[in-house]
Amino acid sequence: MPTPLDRDTALLESLLGDVLEEQEGRAFRDRVFWLRDTAARFRDGDETAGDQLLAFVEREGSGRLEPYVRACSMQLQLANIAEELERLRRRRSYDSHSSGPQRESLAAAVGQIGNRSRVEVEDALQRLDVSLTMTAHPTEATRRSIFDHQQAVWRAMERLDDPRIGPSRRTLIDDRLREVLTIWWQTDAVRRLRPLVEDEVRRTLFVFESVLFDSVPEVEQKVARTFGTQWPPRKPSVRFGSWAGGDMDGNPEVTPATVARALELHRATALELLRRRVARLAALFSQADDRVFISPQLAASLEDDMAAMPFVVQARPNEHEPFRRKLSFIQARLDGARDGEPHGYASPAELDADLELVRGSTSSRRVADGAIARVLTQVRTFGFHLAALDVRLSSHDLRAWTAELIDGFDEATDEPRRQQLISAAIDGASDGPPPEVFTAIATGVREHGARALGSVIISMVERPSDVLAALLLMRRAGVGVDGLETLPIVPLFETVPDLELADATMAQLYDLPVYARQLEALQRRQEIMLGYSDSAKDGGFVASQWELFTAQERLTASADTHDIDLRFFHGRGGSTSRGGAPAHRAILAQPHGSIRGRIRITEQGEVISQRYSHPELAIRALEQTISGVILATVSTDGAVDERYRAELTRLSERSREVYRALIYDDERFEALLNRASPLDALTQMNIGSRPSSRSANKTLAELRAIPWVFAWMQNRLLLPAWYGAGTALAEGDRDLQREMVQSWPFFRMLCQALEMSLYKSDLGVAERYMTLLDDDDPARELWTPIEAEHERVVSAVLDIWQTPTLLFNAPALLGRLQHRNPWIDPLSHMQVDLLRRARAGDASAEGPLLLTINGIAAGMRNTG
Repeated sequence: MPTPLDRDTALLESLLGDVLEEQEGRAFRDRVFWLRDTAARFRDGDETAGDQLLAFVEREGSGRLEPYVRACSMQLQLANIAEELERLRRRRSYDSHSSGPQRESLAAAVGQIGNRSRVEVEDALQRLDVSLTMTAHPTEATRRSIFDHQQAVWRAMERLDDPRIGPSRRTLIDDRLREVLTIWWQTDAVRRLRPLVEDEVRRTLFVFESVLFDSVPEVEQKVARTFGTQWPPRKPSVRFGSWAGGDMDGNPEVTPATVARALELHRATALELLRRRVARLAALFSQADDRVFISPQLAASLEDDMAAMPFVVQARPNEHEPFRRKLSFIQARLDGARDGEPHGYASPAELDADLELVRGSTSSRRVADGAIARVLTQVRTFGFHLAALDVRLSSHDLRAWTAELIDGFDEATDEPRRQQLISAAIDGASDGPPPEVFTAIATGVREHGARALGSVIISMVERPSDVLAALLLMRRAGVGVDGLETLPIVPLFETVPDLELADATMAQLYDLPVYARQLEALQRRQEIMLGYSDSAKDGGFVASQWELFTAQERLTASADTHDIDLRFFHGRGGSTSRGGAPAHRAILAQPHGSIRGRIRITEQGEVISQRYSHPELAIRALEQTISGVILATVSTDGAVDERYRAELTRLSERSREVYRALIYDDERFEALLNRASPLDALTQMNIGSRPSSRSANKTLAELRAIPWVFAWMQNRLLLPAWYGAGTALAEGDRDLQREMVQSWPFFRMLCQALEMSLYKSDLGVAERYMTLLDDDDPARELWTPIEAEHERVVSAVLDIWQTPTLLFNAPALLGRLQHRNPWIDPLSHMQVDLLRRARAGDASAEGPLLLTINGIAAGMRNTG
């Protein structure tokens, strides 16, 4: 019997088939489904089907392939919608049945807390401080216009789930779906122009406008109900940040002007969203003055408001409806804050106080804990800034700017002398203007408040003086001087060597008087960012994961010694190679004692679309993160078994050795990357404002981790996610590894991530990309060790899990992934042929080639 997922998939395929027939003809429609069926037979071992598929691709002109690429891509995006609808059904099923709480939910966390005392749980909840940061990384390949059409399809499909609708209504919805799918088909799938930084800012803000702003109060209310905490919360469990408009690391399009513009857009959006919610409250709160108790404080505030804003009384008298009258004044003050008028709110705290006056007079706990409590939660979570804007700078730029300000500071200066020079400059008189970006930061703090700017993040930190340089330039701009609040400085440790030295770097900083004063101004709180992407590119997946784990242990111990309240900022991407993993499991796999109620995580690229495309899915994602943090905070799991630690150390060292021998030491490798992947085409895709390399130098070392991972995802090899792990696992103690996977969350998560990557990889398809190399290219010889290492790691993972096939214990996930392959495979075969044509000078191949990249990204559900 077909499942609801099967029915949705069949319906959407059929409806798109109708559109294709109308737009391109019956023969085209039939050929599209022939591609799907033939690719499925080829995957099942039918070599004749494979020959037919490849022959078709090779004989079609580039322009004639383009509509087939678009059709397969659309089918994959429709499959994504069907899968998200299935997730939604499962969530609703848990809510409607009392068989038990959904896995990884807040309710499930209560049962898992077990015998922890009420005091311990309350302490964990009071410490709860989850920050999710939306980044501007170019890993979301879907255009906003396409995203809007996807949302329209989603809404229509949701309506079809309603058992109350009859045949006539279903026919109307089917017609609406055909209309939307037709417009989608007629829309460019790839941007013709690279997006501006402001486009990225607006896209990020759209996630808040459409989903998060109203989802967060529901999550906070669930936390309060589940654990019996205060509602509405005085301190929210979750807050948000953004890098869009402030990430200057290697992106010349991000400037001091974009920082200022992003802050303006954040404020304007936050104020508009709050104004709309207050307007809804005013429409709802029709209580008459003789039906409720009006506190003296509210009555006095109404008198003050009438004197200050008589124009509101004239426009909306509401004489006997005190709440509406007060809410009208609140709307006027929000408008004043937006327009810079004297009667406008100076801070969110003033708005909070006014709403509390109304709430305190409602004469009903139900009303007090209803809509107005939700608006108060929005005020406390989002303020007038919506998401705190981080400014990220490279340590290289900071060193160059510092050298311009301080005589004797240059690349030849040793580290102790650097620290001495910068410390003296911080304490000394100002000499020379700071870089413009620091002036923009100071202006932002003055105009919007320190909460509007999250922190100054320094990428590629190698030494304490990199952090001191940022502190010096902030002070020169006036941040932290003469009453202007300071901002946190967050060092980002990215490579394996830098992670190894991170605790020593921070210990030196903690001991420096100039930095100690910075910490005192921040209540001795320090945030440290961990770079998953570059560390994995540097040393491979296993070595990166273990170094990140042990670095957190060392950094936590160092912070405890110095009485520092430490929070880790996990710079994860969507793919395994960039630290991607289910949030709940990833949090529980962190070192014991490293969470303590506080965590910050990046939400990057397609992850944002997957987690926050629908309010209910957003609530589920936020629950999973918060429940994971609570469980990790109260966990009693202590030190890692020394046998496990020794085995992971060995695995890390050996896998890194094998990985680097291929990636960095073998001179043939760059040719393999450049020829057997679409890396050259990726640089042409207008999916982000950021360049693919950190500098004009196009070497492997300078290549950013995102296009690096994207390229291997496209050719279906996923090399960085597993290479080196097979040899390391095969040489280890298998019985010990089986014990570890059952007893240690970290190793279990590592093996789960490997298994997922191995299933998504496809050597049969990847080998087709090797045909793009010349017959006599020495890089062809690398296929043999790559194939052998893949076989080793698959064998090892299956042996550790003791299962016959990959994802054997996850049949639902396996089913979802399997039904994608017949649509992804034709795209991969077309991409290989189009790459060959484009490199031979066929300009007509470039457009369809970029479309294959977009389609495969949708099918793999990962870019970088």
